[in-house]
Amino acid sequence: MMKYIISTIGKTKNSDEDIITNRYLKRIKNVELKQYEVKIKSPEKKREKEALKLINATPKNGKLILLDEKGENISSTDLAKIILNWRDNNITNINFAIGGAFGNGEKIKKAADRVIAFGQLTWPHQMVKIMIAEQIYRIETIIQGHPYHK
Repeated sequence: MMKYIISTIGKTKNSDEDIITNRYLKRIKNVELKQYEVKIKSPEKKREKEALKLINATPKNGKLILLDEKGENISSTDLAKIILNWRDNNITNINFAIGGAFGNGEKIKKAADRVIAFGQLTWPHQMVKIMIAEQIYRIETIIQGHPYHK
């Protein structure tokens, strides 16, 4: 069984957005949310430290998918195919990483197995958490042949 990790940079807020994220997370049996905060003023050093935290959140037998506005635009079905292929090749963990307010540096972009975008728009982190939680649920339903994804 594939285990999913959503690793994010930023404070936990207990916001309305978190309520929606948690609705999706409850539907997925095998998901973990990891949140990190980095308190460094220099944007460059902050990005570097954040990158290390997100990279290290990926288990040894895992893949890192970085969410970045400059990433590849793919369909939910194509993402499900990628994950199914990894699962068939004995990958047991996938970490979806959401960087901090200063964006993602080259270190994490190079370390990532895939860099994907939710379009070219810039989204708030809370919205991206909702969207990736929903996509993980959608991926699971596609793999299981459930009618949620039409």
